Amino acid sequence: MQSHRSVILTAITLASIGIYAPAPATAQVKLPENLPWRAIGPAIMGGRINDFAVVDTDPSTFYVATAAGGIFKTTNNGISFQHQFDKETTVSVGAVAVSKSDPKIVWVGTGENNPRNSVSYGDGVYKSTD
Repeated sequence: MQSHRSVILTAITLASIGIYAPAPATAQVKLPENLPWRAIGPAIMGGRINDFAVVDTDPSTFYVATAAGGIFKTTNNGISFQHQFDKETTVSVGAVAVSKSDPKIVWVGTGENNPRNSVSYGDGVYKSTD
C-alpha cells in the first residue's frame, strides 16, 4: 500500500508532465488513450550514457560515450549512429573529447566512475586521429 506522501508525489509528478490533473472527488480521472510505454531511464544494468562530445565546427556530428557499450558517433544530428569503439580491449567508457584544433582527433577515457558488476574496468586513454 502506498503511503499518503508517495501518492501525493506521484500526482505532482504526473501533473508536472501533463498527464494528470486533480479531479473533484466525485469525478473519475481519465488518462490519455493509446499512451505508448517508453523507457525513461536505466532501470537495468545497461543503457547508461556517461559523456557527449560535439564537434564545434559541425554540431550535427557528435560522439556518445556509454558505460558498457563503447563509443557511438552520429554525423546527422542523432538520426543514426555508428559504433566506433568495438575492437578495443574494453567497452567501458567514462569520457570522450574532440580536439578543438582538429575534429578528426578524438580522445576516449575508458572505465567509469560508477562501476557496477556488469561493467569492466577501463584500461587507459585512447587517441584516434581518423
